[in-house]
Amino acid sequence: MVLRFRSYIFELILWMFIPSITGWIVFEIFSKYHFDSYPVIPACMIVLGMIFYFILKKVPDVSDSKRMLLFYLNIFIKMILSLAVILFVVLHDRTNALFFIITFFVFYMFLMIFEIRCFNKAAKLAGKQNKK
Repeated sequence: MVLRFRSYIFELILWMFIPSITGWIVFEIFSKYHFDSYPVIPACMIVLGMIFYFILKKVPDVSDSKRMLLFYLNIFIKMILSLAVILFVVLHDRTNALFFIITFFVFYMFLMIFEIRCFNKAAKLAGKQNKK
């Protein structure tokens, strides 16, 4: 296995913790919006990040062409799940729909940057293992 589960989860939580605190501060400053659905976003991102780990641990065992297919499969699954969460929350709380969608998008970008970074690291390590 290329990356240990605990270190991956720790990094994932750190990557989601910083925007979570920043978002909480911003929404405390602009408290008139009463954004009650905010805790759903970091929790959802951590769950979505957990899905990627199971694809990431298969990276050393597959060929180069299948690695990218696995990564694209991960993106497709996450987009479907993200759209389902957005649709559910927006239909539940229409008053803050725009704030929820913008915040969700920012968190999604952080998650994608984190996953691309992890994928590149795993691919480099797999390439080094295959050369030996």
